[in-house]
Amino acid sequence: MVSLACAKQEVVIKVDGKVIRHQTLQHLVGSVLQEAGVVLQPADVVEPSRGFLVRNGLEIVVHRALKVEIQVDGEKRVVFTQPTSVQKVLEMAGIHLGRQDQVDPPLDRFLREDALVKVTRVTEEIVTEKYFLPAPVERRPDPSLERGCSRVLNSGEPGEGERVVKVVYADGKEIKRVVIQDRVVRPPKSKVVAYGTLDTISRGGQTFKFRQMIEVVATAYGPSVGKYTATGHRVQRGIVAVDPRVIPLGSRLYIEGYGFARALDVGSSIRGNRIDVFFESEATCRKWGRRRVKVYILE
Repeated sequence: MVSLACAKQEVVIKVDGKVIRHQTLQHLVGSVLQEAGVVLQPADVVEPSRGFLVRNGLEIVVHRALKVEIQVDGEKRVVFTQPTSVQKVLEMAGIHLGRQDQVDPPLDRFLREDALVKVTRVTEEIVTEKYFLPAPVERRPDPSLERGCSRVLNSGEPGEGERVVKVVYADGKEIKRVVIQDRVVRPPKSKVVAYGTLDTISRGGQTFKFRQMIEVVATAYGPSVGKYTATGHRVQRGIVAVDPRVIPLGSRLYIEGYGFARALDVGSSIRGNRIDVFFESEATCRKWGRRRVKVYILE
């Protein structure tokens, strides 16, 4: 009678980079692998096949499947497969590609190890957009207007355009816009502005040249503010506080209703088209109050 030990057959299993010598009474390759604790995935390939009859000295090789992760349509899918092309992997996963969809790696890339495949859905649409065409500004000199003044002769009118645009999206996000057609539906009408060129005025029998006239709100201030200006000059009539961004410090001025002056002071409340004019008495300050005046910045 043959002993049980003598009935066992020895096989060699090659799996996961290891070589396992295993003795067995099993008759089929699949049963031997299960007995040896080798867990198989559905896509793993066994040579010889799992239904092959075992014989002594048989070499069994397990080819593990690749794990391929596919990112598509905002989700992740996993496919186990033997080495194959990206295109075959997508077919196995039931992923259909649009004409412009992009795949990384390319479809013909042959995968030999675990990999990530990214599918970007590319779509496009044709849209029609309307837009405004700003009215151009036409400037005309007017010798009857003082320098620094302007007057709108014609307010103009914006035009209207229309463009046909191809908008390209990648996974729903806009990535490119291509103008296919652009046309003017209604041309704009120019805004016409007259600007002053008059640079001399006569006051009190004197004629003087100026480089700019601006309209400002003028407020009076008196001795109670202190004896010296921000530039170190002693306060006196003819001293004016200005915003240096509008009227440069040191400028010679002529102020309607006040007379000649110098821009030699500043103030925290003097911003934009505002000035403070100095008077030597509080009574005169109150009489002046606050008023809108023309200021000529002299040459």
